[in-house]
Amino acid sequence: MFLMAPEEFPHQTEGYIGQLIQEPQVKDNTVRVVIELSELKTDVGWRSAKGRGRVNAYFSKEAGQALSYGDVVWIEGKPAHTTAPANPGEFDYRNYLAYQNIHYQQFVGHNFSLLRSGTPNWFVAKSLFVRDFCVGQVGKYIANPKSRAVVLALVLGVKDELDNELIASFSATGAMHVLAVSGLHVGIIYLIFFGLVKQVRLNRKKYRWWMAIASLMVLWSYALLTGLSPSVLRAVTMFSFVALGKALFRGGNIYNTLSLSALVLLLYNPYLIMSVGFQLSFLAVFGIVYLHPKLYGLWQPRHWLADKVWSITCVSVAAQLATGPLSMLYFHQFPTYFLVSNLFIIPAATLILVGGLGLLALSFWSAVATLLGVMLNGTVVAVNWLVTQVSHFPGSTIDGVYLSILDAWLLYAVLIGVILFWELHRKSYLQFALAMALAFVLSQTYHFAPYQRSYEFSVIDASRQSVMDFRHGFQSKALADEVFLADPESQQFSLHGKRLISGAKQGVADDELTLASASFPGGSLTVFEGKTILWLNELVDIHWWSKVQIPVDYLVLSGNAISRTEQLEHFSHVQYIVLDKSNSRWVSRYLTLAAKEMGIPVHQVATNGYFSSLWKR
Repeated sequence: MFLMAPEEFPHQTEGYIGQLIQEPQVKDNTVRVVIELSELKTDVGWRSAKGRGRVNAYFSKEAGQALSYGDVVWIEGKPAHTTAPANPGEFDYRNYLAYQNIHYQQFVGHNFSLLRSGTPNWFVAKSLFVRDFCVGQVGKYIANPKSRAVVLALVLGVKDELDNELIASFSATGAMHVLAVSGLHVGIIYLIFFGLVKQVRLNRKKYRWWMAIASLMVLWSYALLTGLSPSVLRAVTMFSFVALGKALFRGGNIYNTLSLSALVLLLYNPYLIMSVGFQLSFLAVFGIVYLHPKLYGLWQPRHWLADKVWSITCVSVAAQLATGPLSMLYFHQFPTYFLVSNLFIIPAATLILVGGLGLLALSFWSAVATLLGVMLNGTVVAVNWLVTQVSHFPGSTIDGVYLSILDAWLLYAVLIGVILFWELHRKSYLQFALAMALAFVLSQTYHFAPYQRSYEFSVIDASRQSVMDFRHGFQSKALADEVFLADPESQQFSLHGKRLISGAKQGVADDELTLASASFPGGSLTVFEGKTILWLNELVDIHWWSKVQIPVDYLVLSGNAISRTEQLEHFSHVQYIVLDKSNSRWVSRYLTLAAKEMGIPVHQVATNGYFSSLWKR
């Protein structure tokens, strides 16, 4: 989808006024807020900034925690355009923000002033107030941090307290969807409400409009509890159309109803079509609506428990088939035990959701709420234990799955061909599916074949860190500073995407390549497939190096290990110099000029970006 280029800020911008249009998100060291621009100040005075878009701003944690939704602030300085991905395969955060009309970024720190409080949307403000109250009530009756984190995520959509270990376990078992409030949760609430109404025979034709109104009240009340998050709004809108469709057309087509709800959402915000949540939600619902009855009809269990197990299995398979290619395209993994995990996670999610809502409804009654809290805590502890056990099964997740957009379309073509063959029993559809499967194999082979026969040495564009990556075929080895090696999030953000594209194992802990390296004063020397790489990452003893003349193809400088021309002159024999982002700006600029005067090619990562040398033998 075409995106307009953001307008440049005037060169002499001194600051701007804007309003927080989302609830602040507390990070490890900062507070992230999204600001809608209203006015900016330049050297010639004030001017309107409406229509310029939004700013992704980061405040210092101490100062930023005092901000809240709707606050109007004055911020000093000029925001910059959001940056493009720095390394191959890196998540395109700029594109992700652009679809939310966010085109600028700025680290604000303490350089701001709170002008006044405000409410850009009164209904959203009240919803956030209600949600925060509910968060407090859950915290009051569930003390266990991990249990509280799951209840908050599953019932209210608040994921701030989820730790990385818990997220990894749920993700590895294909159960992550229960921790993101969306269609599953809203569907559970809708089905429970409809089931209760059916028991008292209020689902008859003469009550259909009362049913529709009551359904809408229940659905939107739940949306209010969750702070009107985008994923919940999408799901509630979808089921609102289902409820209205039942009132208007009791024999109506569910596909028309779902399509109409998608159309209304896209008319409201066309960029939703690029939202991963929107795509997965509607694909999952369409898949379940179409495939579940057909899969369920393959077997008719006589026992009640077997019937429920079979039904959940069919729902899981239907949803996985519908969303599988897209999930692998975006998340690069496939949970192999999703059938096992969903057998207990879907019933457990229903129980926790109902129990959590019951806890909130009865929170005024301390004795009952305490009992519900104990029961919820026990349930979540059991669920967390089961999820962790399944995640530790051998081969619980197929990681490092690389798909291009074309590959995802080819997999969907295979699925459509098989479904059409199943429905219409025509060989041509099966032949079409086989042809698409062959095209998929050829596409994957064409992509990975060049990497299998090549060698690569690269220096990663990582903020204030030193990271080198070596690759031989599908095997890799990273050499980096201790900070990077101890930070899985930095590894995932800066390195995993590059390795994914080349077919190497993404995790540094799984590195298989063996390097011939030796330590020297101030750094190390690595010989890799005919190339010599000298990495200097500490203050260099020039007296020692002046006596040594080692042939070097690439000299990688980190952490201001060399900062003067006379030091660099002792390495005049090197073929190429790379300055990574751990060097200060002035040192990088100074050494770049000095290297060019010496006639040595130089690559400054801070200016030129990611460095890569690729060759074959």
